[in-house]
This record gives sequence, C-alpha cells and structure tokens, in this order.
Amino acid sequence: MKNLKIAFLLSLVSAIGFIAAIPYLLAIGGDALAMVPIPLPVAMTIFVLQGTIMAFLFSWIGLTFATKVGLDAPVLRKWLYKTGGESFNKKGIIQAVIFGLAATGLLLLLEFAVFQPLLPILAEKAQNVEVSVWAGILTSIQGGVYEEVMVRLFMMTMIVWICSKLFGRNSSPKPWMYWTGIIGAALIFGLGHLPAANVYFGEITPLLFIRTLALNGVAGILFGYLYWKRGLEYAMIAHAIGDIILHGFIK
Repeated sequence: MKNLKIAFLLSLVSAIGFIAAIPYLLAIGGDALAMVPIPLPVAMTIFVLQGTIMAFLFSWIGLTFATKVGLDAPVLRKWLYKTGGESFNKKGIIQAVIFGLAATGLLLLLEFAVFQPLLPILAEKAQNVEVSVWAGILTSIQGGVYEEVMVRLFMMTMIVWICSKLFGRNSSPKPWMYWTGIIGAALIFGLGHLPAANVYFGEITPLLFIRTLALNGVAGILFGYLYWKRGLEYAMIAHAIGDIILHGFIK
C-alpha cells in the first residue's frame, strides 16, 4: 500500500500525457492510422486507457522492487507521504538539465552527422511531416513521465533486482548491476521501437536497425544514471527537456 499514491499519481500524469500527445500522433502517423480498422476516436480512447493502466502497473511494480535495490522516486515520496525521500535540490535540477541538453545534442549529432548522410530517406520523410511546435512540445509529458516509468522505474529496476538476486547474495547491489540495468533497459527500449520504425520506413535495413537502437538507447543511458544517482524525478526532467527540443523545435 505504501506505493499506491505514487503509482496513482504517475498513472494520472501519464494519462494526461497520452491525451496531450494525440495531435502529434495524428500528424506523424497519418498513413498508419488510416489503416486502423476501428473509428479513430475509439482507437485514441483505447490508446489512452490502455496506456494509463500500463502506467499504473509499471509504477506499482517498479516502486515495489525499486526500494529493495536502493532506487526510488524520492521527491514524490516526500510530497505524498511526508516521510523519507527528499525535495528537489538545485544541484540535482542543474544536473538533469545538463543531461537533457547533452542527450539532445548527442542525438542530433548522430542523426545529422552520421545517419542522414547515409540514409537519404530520413530527410525525405522529415520533409513530408508537418508538426506544430505546440504539438511537439506536448509530447514531452508522455515521454518524460510514461517512458521513464516504463523504462527506468520498471525495466531498469527489474534488471537490477534480478541481478542482485542472482549474484548479490543478499548484499546491496554492486555498481555493475546498476550499469547492467541502465544499458539493458536502454537496449530494450530501442528494440521496442523497431515495429514502429518498420511501419514508418517500410522495412528495417541493418543501418536503420542500428539507428533505431542508437537514437532510442543512447539518451537512456544518461537518464538511467540520473535515476540511479538522483531519483526518477530527475530522469523525467532530463527526458522531458530532450523531447521539448527534439519534437517541438527540431524540424
């Protein structure tokens, strides 16, 4: 019961994020959405409800195991339970902002300096998509909250917990276990984008495979480090900053 308040809050904010992301999804997924065999409003309603339920489950399970391996959402725990945890601190927020900007810069460098010269289709696809600034910015709620709940709070936590059970002998997790969780969750997140990439590009070539893993996984290493060292809330800040820039202002 000690984690239900946080799980409910994270699922509520995730629901808001799913709703806020609909204009962006409609803008970039026109062809794919046209193939959905049910009315679009029904599809979007299912999308929001399903995502909200998953957000709650990911949050509740993740929090249950996170506290066993030294991970948590400390700021939310202090706000909602008035015990333990800690409030936001200036140093942590500055670090989150720097990590968010660094992740964004790294992704842009990879995309424009490495992948676009090798894959002309990327520029062609970008020219055919018209997304308003506000629609792009609104996706940061879904990305910053739900994706961090799913990837860091749930996936990374479970990997660390499994490593600690298999190799920890009831001791505190070793640093390599956290790094395994950080890298493992980032790779799983990248692999999870392959079906969408296949729909978007029509096929997955070896280079598109590498691009999908790199662009969706590299930033996750920085976000995972923040989750480990600072707490989930700081990873959310960094992720949201990246999404605001990438989806709102980079065309």
